Amino acid sequence: MKGRMDFLMKLLFIDDEPQNIEPVVRALTEAGENCEVSDFGETEKRIDDFRPDIVILDLFEGPTAEAKATGLEEYDVVWNQRFCPLIVYSALPEAATGRHPPHPFVKSAKKGKDLTPLTAAIQELQPNVEALREVEKHVRKQLASALRDVAPFAFEAFDAADARNQAIVRSGRRRLAALMDAELKPGEKLAPWEHYIYPPVGEDILLGDILVRADSDRNEPDNFRVVLTPSCDLVTSSGRKAKVAEILVACCCSMKAALKLINAENTGVGRLRDRFPSILTQGYSDAMLPLPRLEGRIPCMSANLKNLELLSFKEKVIGTGEAKYIRIGSMDSPFRELVSWAYLQVAGRPGLPDRDFDKWTEEILTECQKV
Repeated sequence: MKGRMDFLMKLLFIDDEPQNIEPVVRALTEAGENCEVSDFGETEKRIDDFRPDIVILDLFEGPTAEAKATGLEEYDVVWNQRFCPLIVYSALPEAATGRHPPHPFVKSAKKGKDLTPLTAAIQELQPNVEALREVEKHVRKQLASALRDVAPFAFEAFDAADARNQAIVRSGRRRLAALMDAELKPGEKLAPWEHYIYPPVGEDILLGDILVRADSDRNEPDNFRVVLTPSCDLVTSSGRKAKVAEILVACCCSMKAALKLINAENTGVGRLRDRFPSILTQGYSDAMLPLPRLEGRIPCMSANLKNLELLSFKEKVIGTGEAKYIRIGSMDSPFRELVSWAYLQVAGRPGLPDRDFDKWTEEILTECQKV
């Protein structure tokens, strides 16, 4: 742990026998870390009070073979209530396997006299800690700015404290969301998968949501759909009733199939490499709406804005359990608006009869040559 005094991390050890980890805590403290120790059952309060950069959690098995590994409840508290980098530091680190999906911020280190596995895990997580600190700092700053700016309007609009406080929460939250959606720094570019909000937020189906057939192959684009119905017609939360009985969706296809939509199926790789930047800048081309890969969840594919389906609310085709489709992700703004605009260009284009464009062109050129 040498050379790390310039970056002091807050490490919270959660162990059923705190005295047994005193040598570890002492060694890390001498190396420049800020360590605290908590017993099981105090996890939520200690995390709120200490706000650790990394939680180092012990697991142990109960006195009988039937007993579950103790400490998993603490794992759940960290995962669900104040997620931060977590190291399972135990003689049985595999006891947490399968508890939650694999995550790059969750490491394991076998407990023993050799501290190398633990210190290696801490060092591996250090860059993540630095990034999370920057995010948290930015959020706190923007939250303070949002509350400062909206509070005067709430006091002007409401005399009752409850109504005023509710308005501050509502408007402050919306203001915070707008502030967080800041412009990129010069030279900074979004990764393609940052189009998506994953997992989707809220219960309502929205325009631009990505649906996938339940229990289907998620590497197969044909199993995916993109919602085209306006969000305002789909909201069912807070006691509202949807304004439509069916949801309009665009069927998805592979990018190879999508090339046929723009008559480019026989175009060479070199020409496609030259052509696609302009298509991706616009966001669509004719009926082709390219959608980026979200690794393991959404394949690289395209929505076909001319291949449409109607899904029924009544049949509960979207949701969980018996549903035919699952809402796997949402388009973030402004890409959600791009879906609407691209479909409008396809659906709103008027059908026109054939005309003599050669004659019309000559007419225009003759007019332009007049003095």
